[in-house]
Amino acid sequence: MHKALERRRAEREERLSRARAFAEEAQKALSAVSIWVYGSVARGDFNLGSDVDVFLVAENLPEHPLTRSELLFRWGPPGVEPKGLTKGEFLRALAKKDAQLLRALRDRVLIRDDLGLEPLLAELTGAGPRS
Repeated sequence: MHKALERRRAEREERLSRARAFAEEAQKALSAVSIWVYGSVARGDFNLGSDVDVFLVAENLPEHPLTRSELLFRWGPPGVEPKGLTKGEFLRALAKKDAQLLRALRDRVLIRDDLGLEPLLAELTGAGPRS
C-alpha cells in the first residue's frame, strides 16, 4: 500500500509540475498572474487520462475567446487545459458570487498569486488552497 501511495503522490506532483511550467511561461509573457490548478488533480482523484485543469488570471488577455484560448494553450505543456480571465472579469465574477467559478475553484492548488487574489477566493469559497 505504501508504494502505491508514493506512486500516486509522484503522479500528482508530475502533473503539478506541468502547471508550474505553464505558470512560468505565462508569467514571462504577462508579468503578473494568479494561477490555480483545479479539478481532479487538485482533488487528487485524477486518472491516467486526466488533464491538468489550470485557471489563470492576468491584467490583460485578448478579448476574443479563440484568440485568448490560442494564447493560453501556447504556454501549456501537453496535458494542460488552461482557462483564463482578466483580473477585471475575475473580480466581477467574484462580486457576483458566480456559482460556477466558485464551485470550480473550491478545490484548488495555488501555483502563484502575483495579483493577490487568493485571499478573496478563500473568503468566498470558505476554503484555502490545497497543497
